[in-house]
Amino acid sequence: MRTVDKPQDPLEQAADWQIRLQEEPDARADFEQWLMESDAHRAAWRKMETLWSALGELPAKPEAAYSRSVVLKPSRPPQLTTRSRRRWLALATAAGVAAIAAIMAPQATMALRADYQTGVAQIRTVHLADGSTVVLSPQSALKVLDADGRQVELLKGQAYFHVARDPQHPFIAHAGQLSVRVLGTAFDLDLHQDAAEVALEHGQVQAENAQPPLSERLMPGQRLKFSWPSGKVERSSLEPTQVAAWRTGSLFIENQSVADIVDQLQRYTSGWIVITDPSLKTRRITGVYDLNNPPRALKALAQSLGVNSRQMTPWVHTLGNF
Repeated sequence: MRTVDKPQDPLEQAADWQIRLQEEPDARADFEQWLMESDAHRAAWRKMETLWSALGELPAKPEAAYSRSVVLKPSRPPQLTTRSRRRWLALATAAGVAAIAAIMAPQATMALRADYQTGVAQIRTVHLADGSTVVLSPQSALKVLDADGRQVELLKGQAYFHVARDPQHPFIAHAGQLSVRVLGTAFDLDLHQDAAEVALEHGQVQAENAQPPLSERLMPGQRLKFSWPSGKVERSSLEPTQVAAWRTGSLFIENQSVADIVDQLQRYTSGWIVITDPSLKTRRITGVYDLNNPPRALKALAQSLGVNSRQMTPWVHTLGNF
């Protein structure tokens, strides 16, 4: 006689149904009965759909039963053995592996383009031919465009530049549509998927954006963010000592979007951080987070938002009321 687990938590039951429907297509009627039994069951199934959709692994929706007329009766709970429940965990793990594969594929191409690159939670110091120093944050990539080292391109991630002074040869750093021109200074450059920002520690820099055309000079403690394709420009200030504080394991956040914060925490985390509620992405937060302990930083962010942070698999973390 086989041992049967009967999970009481609706979310666990929803996870079991996710597997059972793939293993036993004839179980759909039982699933529909379970789904219609309570609001808790329907809410749990929607949560399971949200996670699966975020991972790009969502199967066809059996929740179409909502539109049918069903005579309610106590449904047979998902009868899954411990072995089958382990298969669910294996499937969730496989989804995490798929997430890793999706992240790793572009990195192979990036490795061909970049002269210097960093991995998860890795910080690397690069010495250029002109005497300038570049500190790459985790999951970043840099390409040197000329032999003198006075022109570089940040292909991905974030970097702190300490530029050797040479009035005859300005130093130019490119990041997407943004170019930063300097003579001798120290600044931080951060490239996102659809934006780039520069923050100045000391000296002066000229920030130039291609589209929309914009040229602006920054003074120490000033930060400028260009967003594409909206053309939005955000200006803010911070203490010069806080510029590139990630080098010492601190992330200073002032009125930044949750999407940008998660983007930065992602660089220190293997796998994916999934924001399960899209409305959270645009909320703005101010705080200080410990980059030496990314899970704790993510929990602190969740607490400030009034939501939950959960580790679903070793490769998938969620942020939201899931």
